[in-house]
Amino acid sequence: MLLLTGCDKPPDTGVVCPAFLPAMVANQQTGSPEHTRDSNRSYRQLSWAYYLDNRQAAPLFDPPLDAFPVALSAAENVSINTHIAHRLPRYEALFRRIAESHQIDWRLLAAISYQESHWSPRARSPTGVRGMMMLTLTTAREVGVRNRLDVEQSVRGGARYLNRIHDRLPESIREPDRTWIALAAYNVGMGHVYDARDLTLQAGGNPDKWHDLRFHLLLLEQSWWYRQTRYGYARGSEPVRYVENIRLFYQHLQQPQILAQSD
Repeated sequence: MLLLTGCDKPPDTGVVCPAFLPAMVANQQTGSPEHTRDSNRSYRQLSWAYYLDNRQAAPLFDPPLDAFPVALSAAENVSINTHIAHRLPRYEALFRRIAESHQIDWRLLAAISYQESHWSPRARSPTGVRGMMMLTLTTAREVGVRNRLDVEQSVRGGARYLNRIHDRLPESIREPDRTWIALAAYNVGMGHVYDARDLTLQAGGNPDKWHDLRFHLLLLEQSWWYRQTRYGYARGSEPVRYVENIRLFYQHLQQPQILAQSD
């Protein structure tokens, strides 16, 4: 967090000025055992601690972290089961073959494709991403995809791109967090993920853990936070929602009775 040497913003805006440090220290030292332990943190970490303690009074992002899904809604459950029955049988063998060659669980690859396009080969968005894996033109070129509407090229290109990102992440990130963080980078870009890692580290969190990192991705939507990062503004809620949805779809596809519908 950027500590301002002079500012007129109150602490409940999420910007902590040096003038508020004594009150913050007192709060840490006279509070719970956890707060007492936190009183030994650095000036920067104390600022983050103050922000984290007060964020519910003045939320800095929309939606809040607890607004992201923890289970499929009834409507989404019906939707994915319908697509499993009617679309997945056409592509399951392809997912299995490409996933095996890239050492990815085929159900994860299928879950990514479902999130991207609902397994629709001709899907497209107003921003120009297209195909089963909704690749941008730039990404398609990077991974050797000539025709984004070709199902095999699209799925293979998506798997190749995910593997590249996965391999570029720091070795300190272990599974399963490595996969979730790679998926966030697949969606929002590696630069913004590294910015969120920096913010997480400054907050005293663990940048190698998706649970910690996802909160700080959300902060990239707020000027007080993204102005101190290298890559600037990002729609941080999108990669968080993206990863959480894929996790739910992946979990759904792991149920034997669900996949039996496609047989």
